[in-house]
Amino acid sequence: MSIIKVGPVEIIMGENDSRAPFSTCMVIKGKDNSALIECGAGMEALLSIRKQHNIKRIYLSHHHFDHTWGVSLFPDAEKFINPLDLNKALNTEELVKAQGFPAVLEEAELKSLLDEQHHFSPPGSDRVFERNLDIRDSYAYDQEFEVSGTSVMMIHSPGHTEGYCCPYLPEHGILYVGDFDLTSFGPFYCDADGNIDLFIRSAQKTLEIDAEYIVTAHQKGVMRKAEYKRKLIDYLAIIEKREQVIKRFIKNGRPPQELTKQSIFYYEEQTKRNPFYLKSEKLGIVKHLQRLIHQGEPFDEFYQEFLLVQNIKEKYTTYQSGLGKVNNQ
Repeated sequence: MSIIKVGPVEIIMGENDSRAPFSTCMVIKGKDNSALIECGAGMEALLSIRKQHNIKRIYLSHHHFDHTWGVSLFPDAEKFINPLDLNKALNTEELVKAQGFPAVLEEAELKSLLDEQHHFSPPGSDRVFERNLDIRDSYAYDQEFEVSGTSVMMIHSPGHTEGYCCPYLPEHGILYVGDFDLTSFGPFYCDADGNIDLFIRSAQKTLEIDAEYIVTAHQKGVMRKAEYKRKLIDYLAIIEKREQVIKRFIKNGRPPQELTKQSIFYYEEQTKRNPFYLKSEKLGIVKHLQRLIHQGEPFDEFYQEFLLVQNIKEKYTTYQSGLGKVNNQ
């Protein structure tokens, strides 16, 4: 278990270099109690945190499983999540809608998925927990508040999900960019509540934050801001590379049923064995096609045929929580 200390903050890398379903978390140590930001580092790491620290509060950046699955290990801690994800954290049906599964599954398949989603076993454990998270409340975006004696701000950074935020600790120059993770996979916006243009805008906004230490959720870990800035350029360029693959495919007259086999996001063998990967491949392509059409590309006919042959229900390819405009994004 790798730990980097910055003042009262311990940055703890997850198992397997924080590859999903694991993620890097941070402990903020206070005089009387401590707080945990994110909760997916792995059983060994989380049990060690539970033993060594008096964790009274847990703050989650968004609803994704790899950041939240460990909260059940801290039954006495108060849990908080962003306001746009609160209902998803408490309601499995709403979570599945936000993930976009109704867009690609038939009614019977969706019911079966929901039945499975109500319970889960954490990675590396045989214990079974309720999927609905025991969340007390939501926190406010873009406002400083005190956590175990340390000032924290949850910066709303939508795109990865609609509610996604980046925890910022201004006193110690730490910005947890999380899933702006710089991995070779590239940006993920393939849930119904994801958005490509907001992802780009939010990633660029992270560069405006006065932070010395940048913390990613997966693989890369902690780096200085200058390094993050350099690597972010190549990371965001993957979005354009994906679109170039799609544009060439269409302009070469290839059939829509073959587009999901081009490994734009996942390899074909991955989509065959995991319904989440297949859903994400389809929704990611849909979002790129919608974006390209909005930019003026003549792909309307292809887009409609893609929806038809892939049996995608367009109305479920996007999702908004219905809470209105939370901030100035």
